[in-house]
Amino acid sequence: MSEYGAETAFRRTLPFDEAAVLKELLPYLKKTLNLTHAEVLAVDEARAIGDTSSQIVDSSEPGAPGFEYYNI
Repeated sequence: MSEYGAETAFRRTLPFDEAAVLKELLPYLKKTLNLTHAEVLAVDEARAIGDTSSQIVDSSEPGAPGFEYYNI
């Protein structure tokens, strides 16, 4: 923080589109984790659907996405 300042140190943005990267990785994740279904949702999309744990959605932030798994 002393080198870059508080505004830079606490900025919660990423220099890339995290959602796009996760969406690009979905086929790999599905295959390696043996998932039948996987999707990437923004926080507002997850809240609109309503079937995702609110604790997971509320704790998600840039650089620290939340993940929820179901055993079907």
